[in-house]
Amino acid sequence: MQQRQRVARLSKVPLFANCSKRELGRLVSGARTETVEAGHTLFVEGAPSSNLYVLLTGSAVVKKNGRRIGRVGPGDVVGELGVILGGPRTATVQAETPIEWLVLDQNSLRAAIDDVPGLGWHLLHSVAARLDQASKRAGNKYDYI
Repeated sequence: MQQRQRVARLSKVPLFANCSKRELGRLVSGARTETVEAGHTLFVEGAPSSNLYVLLTGSAVVKKNGRRIGRVGPGDVVGELGVILGGPRTATVQAETPIEWLVLDQNSLRAAIDDVPGLGWHLLHSVAARLDQASKRAGNKYDYI
């Protein structure tokens, strides 16, 4: 897949929606595209994490403590907290169908942010918005200070 195609696909992903084409171009220059077969376990809850994944095609099941908690598909991002925090995976993700995804490792993300500082702000804003939405869905009664 050409860089221009990867930039076009990332521009439609909510996590990267506020990024310019230049920022996305820098981001995808350090990324790689991979495919996995249906049934493949993409990663396991509790395992070390250092990659962020953007699903381009296909779907996967998300499980926590062995219980299905969701599904991800094209345009969804998994591993964003792990690539930023470097902690263990918070869930297991298994391919339901063949998947094509864009993989961005922690070092590549850091290098892109160093080269294009505005990218860090856009990603921070997007992750904070997702955290806020998740908190509201969970019924968090506490306000942020």
